[in-house]
Amino acid sequence: MNMMYKKIYADLRSSPGRTLLVILALAIGIWGMGGILVSYVILTQDLKSNFINTHPPHAILTSVDFARLDLVALHKKPEIESAEFRDLSLQRIEVHPNDWIPLWLFGVEDFNRTALAITYPQTGVTIPPQGTMLIERDGRLISNLDSGLLAKVRAGSKVRAVPISGINFDPAQAPATQDNFIYAYVDKPTFTDISGEPINQRLILRLRNVKTKLEVQAAIDQLQVEFKLQGINLKAINIPKLNEHPHQWQLNTLMFLQGGIGMLAFLMGAVLVSQLMASILAKQIRQIGIFKAIGASSRQILGMYLLMTLLLGIAAGVVAIPLAVTTGYAFSYFVASKLNFEIVTQHLPLYLYFTLIAASLLLPIALSWPSIRRGIKVAVHDALSDYGVSGYASGAITGSKLSSRLPRGLLLAIRNSLRQKKRLAITVLTMALGVAIFNTGFNVRESLALLLADVKNSMQHDVQLALNEQIPREQATTLFREIANVERIETWNGGRGELQSRIISTISGIGIVALPYDTNLFRPRIISGRWLNISNPPEVVMNQQALELYPNLVLGSTQTLQIGNNALTVQLVGVVEELEKPKIYIDQAQYDAVANPGHAINSLMFVAKDKSYDKVIELKRDIEAAIAPSKLNVLHVMSQAERVKVIYDHLNIILSTIVLLSLSVLIVSALGMASATGINIMERTREIGLLRAIGATPRMIFQLFVIEGMIISVTSILLGLLLAWPLSMLASGIFGTLMLGEGATLRYAFSVEGFLITLLTTLVFGWLASRIPAQKATGVSTREALSYE
Repeated sequence: MNMMYKKIYADLRSSPGRTLLVILALAIGIWGMGGILVSYVILTQDLKSNFINTHPPHAILTSVDFARLDLVALHKKPEIESAEFRDLSLQRIEVHPNDWIPLWLFGVEDFNRTALAITYPQTGVTIPPQGTMLIERDGRLISNLDSGLLAKVRAGSKVRAVPISGINFDPAQAPATQDNFIYAYVDKPTFTDISGEPINQRLILRLRNVKTKLEVQAAIDQLQVEFKLQGINLKAINIPKLNEHPHQWQLNTLMFLQGGIGMLAFLMGAVLVSQLMASILAKQIRQIGIFKAIGASSRQILGMYLLMTLLLGIAAGVVAIPLAVTTGYAFSYFVASKLNFEIVTQHLPLYLYFTLIAASLLLPIALSWPSIRRGIKVAVHDALSDYGVSGYASGAITGSKLSSRLPRGLLLAIRNSLRQKKRLAITVLTMALGVAIFNTGFNVRESLALLLADVKNSMQHDVQLALNEQIPREQATTLFREIANVERIETWNGGRGELQSRIISTISGIGIVALPYDTNLFRPRIISGRWLNISNPPEVVMNQQALELYPNLVLGSTQTLQIGNNALTVQLVGVVEELEKPKIYIDQAQYDAVANPGHAINSLMFVAKDKSYDKVIELKRDIEAAIAPSKLNVLHVMSQAERVKVIYDHLNIILSTIVLLSLSVLIVSALGMASATGINIMERTREIGLLRAIGATPRMIFQLFVIEGMIISVTSILLGLLLAWPLSMLASGIFGTLMLGEGATLRYAFSVEGFLITLLTTLVFGWLASRIPAQKATGVSTREALSYE
């Protein structure tokens, strides 16, 4: 047994480069798999726990009649877990000098006794004194606001300097850095003082024992009936996705991306390990024959090689497990910073460590088992006769007319490449898959860029002004008649952005945009049906998110929309693609005839005469200057470029992650090719000696192996680029569903830049993967090569 240990030690030490490469390959596989598992456990657990621990409401109800509500009696109802008033006013706040963005101002009844939508203090006071406010921590990243400073808040024509008495953390809200607005929290007197709005008109509540949105809807429907009996008419009902963070889709996309690409990288690492272990066994075939000849049993030989692989696995695990934990946490903190939640998992569950340790111990054995089993089954005669020289592959190329036309060196390289057909197929497929995934990353990125281009092209206005309330059109437009760079102003009701979605809405909270049916300022990409026309009943177009809320609605069917006290029967004629909250589009005149007899509007779309960037920004400043002395209750003034940037910020984390993970797969596949080339050279060490003995120069041998490597590389690249097309189509569909909703897909886009980068990168990797092992082959002396065992 002592001799067995000595042999294992000598084998591992005799080729330190190969031993390190095996450990590296194993470490890559364990690291990739472990990093995925660690970040998956942390992110899925912590985002949900951050969100759930705030006790998010299951429903948000608004009514001007809540003064009649007995809140104590409501709490006693068995289906109600908790209910409280949490008022909300949309105003504006100055984040930098003369730079105003939307402010979500929450009025809190009692900061000491909040049971719903809980926030957590960070710095400053926990309970803001009357006349002061707390701001959510993420807002500091897009402003110069901080605890102890004064914030300018505008409500209509009134501008107030409000002290910021503290910073809090609200993990239930969408990140301010992506949606470009500030959350603030005040007591009820301060809420009324700043906004000028009445209190206790927005009720948030959480139900007991509900598991689906349908159960929540059923409970709220029953509650609505009871409210009507009490003389309480609901103005709006908003039922968020049950126990789901507003940006859960981003995390889902990232986890799918990381998991899918990371698992492929792990499988490629597994192939690499399998090839390397095969190379070790290939070099020791004659030694196995000698062991058997002197009486060693297959069981003893098997035990020796299993112990060798186990030692390699332990070494790889010592390196990979700490790296997996570190990178898993690093990725988790990165995602948490983007989605504004806390990483609370400080100690990973024990089962995760056991899984990583088991992978380190069992993975090398599982991957090496076929090669070890094949090696120990070799007959003594065959093992002792192995010299690393085999006959050329037979095939149609040998003796054909084509062979006579090819250079002798190229023909020999092709024949040598075909010797080990199984290994060749694995190497080509592995490299091709790496190329395909790398190129797919660029294509999906291009699909996302195409989505952004669609958003940009769909909005043909230059600046939008959104109001917090509906006012007569003439009152809204009078202020801006003297602005020089205005070609025209088109007025809508309901606006366009996410923030205006509930200025006018169905009673269930789906935003309505009432705009001229023939407007040329908004032309989204239609994915089914068509755009609006004038008809009876009125036509509507929905985005995918709105269609999800009406699962039984199909093109051509009708639906009754409840808008306040008005019921509007409409016909669905089209579905558009948007990265937006649920929206329903309807002709403005037909909407006004039923629900807006005063023809009020709340959104002004400015079209500039001079559309250059500087002039559009100047137009925005002129609009702000006109607003300043007015009594308009403005929600935001936003240029089209800023709107596109908001959407880009939602996608940027995904765009960056795609390229980085795709590159990691390509690097692993290139390592696999380098290892396969190295195995081929090692197995043909004796052949190299024979070639040297009959006059082949080191340069000729080097060129031969480089050509072989480039043949494999070019074949892999061509196959990978072909595979990238269906893979990109599949990935675009999956990402589209995650980001845009069920049934939606991103359009497939071919990235010319990605194609060129992929081609250049893979050719360089392929050249290096063949050149480095080939360079090593030329360093073997004739004597050493001929004495190969």
